[in-house]
Amino acid sequence: MTITKHLQEYFLTFPGLAGKRLDIDCLAPNDGAYSLDSIPAETVVKRYIDGSAVKRHLFVISSRCFYSNDLQQQEENLAFFEDLSDWLFREEALGHTPNLGTKRTARKITVLSSAYPIVVDDGGETARYQIQLELIYLQEV
Repeated sequence: MTITKHLQEYFLTFPGLAGKRLDIDCLAPNDGAYSLDSIPAETVVKRYIDGSAVKRHLFVISSRCFYSNDLQQQEENLAFFEDLSDWLFREEALGHTPNLGTKRTARKITVLSSAYPIVVDDGGETARYQIQLELIYLQEV
């Protein structure tokens, strides 16, 4: 199973995604859609003599939300990501990290950015919001 698939399973345990669909590298055009998308980046952080390595996986979690000048709507759009950041902080404090399968051990997930709208659709009714994250893990030989 891929790291992205393991991350998808992990993030589906976040209460804010309970009963929802979390796609991979594909954000649907409708309000309430969520996706986990990989970001191209160098993966090796540190290589060991035995061939194992500390690696990283950069990714974003994105959502499609209604977009308007309504302040309450804007706050609701950002609240999901603040709750997600708080949940990740609590999970790390409890030692709960994603299960990455055989020969890969998650060390930590770091939130690299606050949430922001990145793309507003042509009609101006929905926007893609996202938050950038980094997974650090040990890859054994």
